[in-house]
Amino acid sequence: MNNNKKLRKSLCQISIQALCAGLLLPGLAVNAEVPQGYYDMADNTNAQALRNSLHQIIDDHQRYPYSSTATDTWDILEQADQDPDNSAHVIDVYLNASYIKHGAGNSDYNREHSWPKSYGFPVDVSSNYPYTDAHHLFIANDSYNTSRNDKPYDNCTSGCTEKPTEYNNARGGGAGESNWTGGSHTDGRWQTWNGRRGDVARALMYMAVRYEGGTHGITGHDEPDLILTDDRSLMDASQTKANISVGYMGLKSVLLQWHKEDPVDAFEQRRNDVIYGYQGNRNPFIDNPDYVTCVFENICSGIGVPDTPAAVVWINEIHYDNSGGDVNEFVELAGSANTDLSGWSLVGYNGNGGGVYKTENLTGTLTNQQGGMGTLSFAISGLQNGSADGLALVNAAGEVIQFLSYEGSLTASSGPASGMTSTDIGVAETSSTPAGYSLQLVGSGQAYGDFSWASASAETAGNVNNSQTFQ
Repeated sequence: MNNNKKLRKSLCQISIQALCAGLLLPGLAVNAEVPQGYYDMADNTNAQALRNSLHQIIDDHQRYPYSSTATDTWDILEQADQDPDNSAHVIDVYLNASYIKHGAGNSDYNREHSWPKSYGFPVDVSSNYPYTDAHHLFIANDSYNTSRNDKPYDNCTSGCTEKPTEYNNARGGGAGESNWTGGSHTDGRWQTWNGRRGDVARALMYMAVRYEGGTHGITGHDEPDLILTDDRSLMDASQTKANISVGYMGLKSVLLQWHKEDPVDAFEQRRNDVIYGYQGNRNPFIDNPDYVTCVFENICSGIGVPDTPAAVVWINEIHYDNSGGDVNEFVELAGSANTDLSGWSLVGYNGNGGGVYKTENLTGTLTNQQGGMGTLSFAISGLQNGSADGLALVNAAGEVIQFLSYEGSLTASSGPASGMTSTDIGVAETSSTPAGYSLQLVGSGQAYGDFSWASASAETAGNVNNSQTFQ
């Protein structure tokens, strides 16, 4: 891994850790969209190229402890597997029961390793990344989890015991909606019910691409090579009771079948978003199910990257005037996390004649500070004090995204906003405004129109504003 990639991932993990406190709030709205540009490096030339590029995109995630007094996998899973109909409850993967959130030490549910830890990584130490990787951990009924144990996923055709489901979230509880199990260990089988079999299939596919041996690019810890197979003898050889370099799990052919039978749904998408908010990586087979056919079946024609929303960016905070000599003038932008601002610019307009007086070329990427959104502040000395001076936000294609002004409106006579009339934000700073104050958007939402401008208050450059929530 090159140093630039290490730096980007380190910065990402710092921002993700800062976000986690927000994700622990019950009922938090989750941005169910693929982050802007997340899969830009995906190479679908052939199966190996796509596998390699997806591995580079999703590896080196932020690890959280399995159990801890600090944020741990209990905290993550109780958000990821939250009952859509009741934010105080969780839904388990096999019984489909809805339980009050208890956290650790309860007798209703525990944590299921869909890739059983005994197949390659049974010992929980701080260097064991797959053991605590929430993308393959699920809230599971205690009894059903014990019954599944370390059996491979497989279809049960005879001699199996039925494990019924309960009706919740408009599914489960009916005929043909049961789990089935038989045998034990690598000679056994567990058939996941039809409402969640695709979920566990895509979880194991994620594990097979995320863990390809080598070392963690940031911490340097050794990681196993996890491989999907139909060969039960290879799985059996993986059960050494020690963390080993290669682990096998399956059955691969059945998981491919289940992936097709149970497509991605809103619950699984939200789960992916929540875990991304903690770990900083995503399950690509949830974001783009067609990747499965390329990586695991070598059918790559027509496979693209997932659609991503257009970048949403706006001017979020301004400081241009204060008592005494103007100090620390800046403009802050806010918008969709992972938006690269390279090539963007802020253009200052003079209310006297409408001409351009300053152009500030921008760089940097918006990080995920809250609710899939972030801010970035730019120090710009010499911002004019009005009246009716303006700022145009221009994207990399040269398009004017916003044309705002303070202390009145103006019509631009030159530059990218030529002929456009600005929108007055309706509040202003003066020569009496204390140093360290700014004009800020306040309110809740994820777009400029969700907020309103407020009178000057203590500045928050580079952070979510006072009285502002991204959700």
